[in-house]
Amino acid sequence: MHCFSWCGRLAVGLLLGRAAAATALPPDSSAAQLGAPPRLTLGLSSATRTTYLQRAPARADDRGYLGTTLTYQAPRGFIGSLYLNHSYSFQTLDEPFINYGELMAGWQSVSEGTTYWTVQYTRLFVYGESALVQTSLRNDLSASITHYFDYVTASASADVFVGSTHDVVLTFDVSHAFQLPVLAHDTLSIEPTVEFGAGSQRFYTTSLGQTTQAQTKRRGGAGYTEPSAPSFSTLGYTFSVPVSWQARRFEVQATPSYLVPLHVPTGGNNRAFFYLTVGVTRSFW
Repeated sequence: MHCFSWCGRLAVGLLLGRAAAATALPPDSSAAQLGAPPRLTLGLSSATRTTYLQRAPARADDRGYLGTTLTYQAPRGFIGSLYLNHSYSFQTLDEPFINYGELMAGWQSVSEGTTYWTVQYTRLFVYGESALVQTSLRNDLSASITHYFDYVTASASADVFVGSTHDVVLTFDVSHAFQLPVLAHDTLSIEPTVEFGAGSQRFYTTSLGQTTQAQTKRRGGAGYTEPSAPSFSTLGYTFSVPVSWQARRFEVQATPSYLVPLHVPTGGNNRAFFYLTVGVTRSFW
């Protein structure tokens, strides 16, 4: 979805708003310092808000998250990853410490060039009660294409969700990277990014029906009715400025982001908000 050097992109894919999906991204000059695949990467990230497909839980139900991603990249294009999530608001919910996970397998282009593509399947797991908006999602079939123009990088991706709810989401983003040498083997990268999303959002209306407010209305006999999902429509814009520092096999990232949601169902979080994500990755091979 999004970004910077190959190792950093896996973690920052979580940072920008699709959030927990671990997406493979193309190698670049900084990643080349690590040598050719196979490559094993471990990432750790934390954010002040939990966003997914430009939707978020109510502020009262969301204190951010701690996530970890383990990724394997094979020489001929295969990529697999495991993502586990811990919500900082778990103290107010009946859920285990690890409340969400994703297992992904896919294929990415490995040839040199200005165009890069991926196809992948992701299985989503939810444990116990959770305020995460993606709790009704189970299977994600996705594909993405990225092209490197002279001055900007443009990406487009499509996700088809199959499970207890069915959704189709398209995501587009445009970015421009500024890379600054720091020391002999270190690189500082700043990449202003604009992301635009459009799609259906049955997963979000389903999550709204599981909020504390909705459950209280049901118990009180107030005749709560789950809001209907808008038809295929724009989801919102995300403006972000990812900053990453790569030192040999380590990379540290910080991403301030501003999300402007659009066409939010009744009862959803329709206010724009700022959030911050930080992360670190370590490549072992």
